[in-house]
Amino acid sequence: MKRKWYLRPMVIILMIIITPPIGYLNVFFNRKKFEPNERLGYLAIATVFAALWLTKFLPHSWRIPAIIVVALIGIFIFRKK
Repeated sequence: MKRKWYLRPMVIILMIIITPPIGYLNVFFNRKKFEPNERLGYLAIATVFAALWLTKFLPHSWRIPAIIVVALIGIFIFRKK
């Protein structure tokens, strides 16, 4: 079955990397159209990139610790698989 252009894996990954909030919303609102493992993978990637993207709005002294925490959480999540 052919998927719509905005549900193709490469488009979703690009949306998540370039504009994390839009990519996250795309995955969240279309979550029933994905397989469970595929959905969890996209949501994990979107969560990590959204957290990194949001560090732009933190005070400068909090940015580096926030990035380190997000990276450690990402490593922890991907090691479980």
